[in-house]
Amino acid sequence: MGSIPGCEARRTVNMQVFSKSLAVLTALVIVSAVSAARAGVVLGANEWNDAGADLENWTEDEAYVTLTDPSSGGVDDTGYLQINYDGSRPGGEAETVVYTQASDLFAGDWTDEMWIEFDFWAEDATPGDLEVRFQSTGSSQIWSFNLTPPTPGDGWTGFTASLAYSDSLWYYGEFGGGSEEIFLADLSTIDWIGIYIFDGGTDANSYGLDNWQLMIPEPAEYALACSALAVTFLSLRRRKKKVLLSV
Repeated sequence: MGSIPGCEARRTVNMQVFSKSLAVLTALVIVSAVSAARAGVVLGANEWNDAGADLENWTEDEAYVTLTDPSSGGVDDTGYLQINYDGSRPGGEAETVVYTQASDLFAGDWTDEMWIEFDFWAEDATPGDLEVRFQSTGSSQIWSFNLTPPTPGDGWTGFTASLAYSDSLWYYGEFGGGSEEIFLADLSTIDWIGIYIFDGGTDANSYGLDNWQLMIPEPAEYALACSALAVTFLSLRRRKKKVLLSV
């Protein structure tokens, strides 16, 4: 028995429509999953939203840098940590690490599933270098995650640093050479975490830090995304069967 004229063509078209629909919906679900993961769960945060001089346990490692907590300004106009470089500092160029004790931010176990998010602002000059840094209680070496510094015209700029090991993103000590094993061991015994700023100018200068957060993806959000993808696939599969039976 010969095939019914037009059936093969319609079947081909229907299969193409099905495949395109599945691809589009799959992409939408994946995008939703990524968005959900980025939303995540906040494990610890410093937002400097209280008026006054509450630095939320942050400090600096150089005498020519002072920290203040303005009662207004920042991303949400409720305050931020202001980092002030003294114009009379010796030698002109200067660098500092502004940091907090890791246990003050989050007293639980630190893992490579986490990431740091924060907002940064440069008032008068672009930093020569901007990095997220942390150090273990049992190590003399520091881990550094390089970031692209903002310019003064950029306003408040958001940054993210994943705490997943990458030898192209995380630099170990002065000469490098770290490994994932060392990275994970140091992360599990983390002492402090913060930002490194290199100021290549010679004048007084200020930077701002706001909304410092330790984040982790919410497992339930991943499960929800996978369920949505499964429902989408089954729905399209049933639709495909109906289309094929109707030809």
